[in-house]
Amino acid sequence: MASTKEERRKWGHFPSQDVDVSTAFELLEWSWYRFARSTEALEVTVIRAVLAELEPWSQTVTKSARDGERRKAASVFLRVAADDTTDQTLLTTWRTAVNALKVFESQYEFGSKEKAARLTELRKNERIVEAARAAAVGSTNVPLELLAVLAMEGSEPSADALLPHVERALKDEAQLEPLSRLGRYAAKTKAMTALMSLIEGRLDAARTSAPANELAKALGIASGKRFRVDVRVAGTGNRFFWISIDSDLPGPAFYGGVGGERTSTDLHHADGTTECSLLELPTYLREAAKKLETTWEFRSASTRHLRGKRLATFLSWLEGTGSHLGKA
Repeated sequence: MASTKEERRKWGHFPSQDVDVSTAFELLEWSWYRFARSTEALEVTVIRAVLAELEPWSQTVTKSARDGERRKAASVFLRVAADDTTDQTLLTTWRTAVNALKVFESQYEFGSKEKAARLTELRKNERIVEAARAAAVGSTNVPLELLAVLAMEGSEPSADALLPHVERALKDEAQLEPLSRLGRYAAKTKAMTALMSLIEGRLDAARTSAPANELAKALGIASGKRFRVDVRVAGTGNRFFWISIDSDLPGPAFYGGVGGERTSTDLHHADGTTECSLLELPTYLREAAKKLETTWEFRSASTRHLRGKRLATFLSWLEGTGSHLGKA
């Protein structure tokens, strides 16, 4: 059954002829992709009205600092990308600009051929590149795809626009891994190669000293620069626990949960803390088993990424029957 007009609007699907200024900003707040779909064919008078309100809109109070920064990015990008010299140039550059926003938020995987092809087209448009530089400099919260356009273009001005994001990432390791993904798109220019090398060097250092890698080395099961394992263990009385460890992931050294049919405890909290440290996991799981009056059935554990002797060593440590590491 076809969707009704009201249902389409509920999902942010408006024909351009039905979009006024207030609706345009509601859509832009909701989703750049939905905004682009509904505003690429706006009438020139509406486009001019939206452009006139972009800067004051970007400066209004938002629910969070990140939302405010994202408003700045959209506002700066659209105002630089749109050329209002004549009605025709405005209509043409506006359509190109909003379709760029659509590419930035499209559902294609970041490293996919489809995403790469669309980003390559944007990189060929000098006005879009300039708008991307302005947005990158003017906001701390921009899509990775927007930064990828700059990495593709590769000039010193583009590297300079990326630099503030790199500098913040060097102080916050959680931001390093996303920025490292730009490497697959980065032009082989001197400026961009130096920037990517800086990111990769710091990321390699962070991975080497990651608690997960330190644990793997101590247990004698390290292999390469990355250590990861997912474990789910059932217990008697319909209890269970799951643990996910990955040295490449930012934030806590592990994620996990312990529980039963009706209640569970998430070992990872919203503020980035955990119920215990990585090395304390065996002790925590033994104490949890006592509280839940269960016995963990390690012999039937469901696991990923590790196998053979390395897996057996890890499970023995987690159970508390192997290495002394992690015992109280």
